[in-house]
Amino acid sequence: MPSAGLTAFAGDGTATAQYLTKRQGQRHFTGLIHAATDSVQDAYVQLHGIDFVGTDHVFRLNRTRVEAFSGVAKDLFHHLENGQIERYRTEVHAHRKTWPLLEWDSKWDGPVSVHQDGSVLAMRVLT
Repeated sequence: MPSAGLTAFAGDGTATAQYLTKRQGQRHFTGLIHAATDSVQDAYVQLHGIDFVGTDHVFRLNRTRVEAFSGVAKDLFHHLENGQIERYRTEVHAHRKTWPLLEWDSKWDGPVSVHQDGSVLAMRVLT
């Protein structure tokens, strides 16, 4: 289900579990998970004037430190987190033509890709 994918992308296992059956892997999101193997919804970022909630990772690419943020628009994420699928669908449908699909965000200092479902992937070089 797309809702499970979005909540997992934002790093919230508890919200993800409610959308999965045991066969789909619900147990993976409800048991004890080692911190090194799980992304955790712990980052809040404003990109293009939109508040997002999700998770970020810092890694090295050819010795250059890079930060990647993945998440979902904060207001839409709260609907998913609370099991309000119809409210999420209504609001995402209303916003989907207005998302800045792929643009450079000067405050973030990197490229930002916003999908029509309210998810975002942003990257930037760290100095």
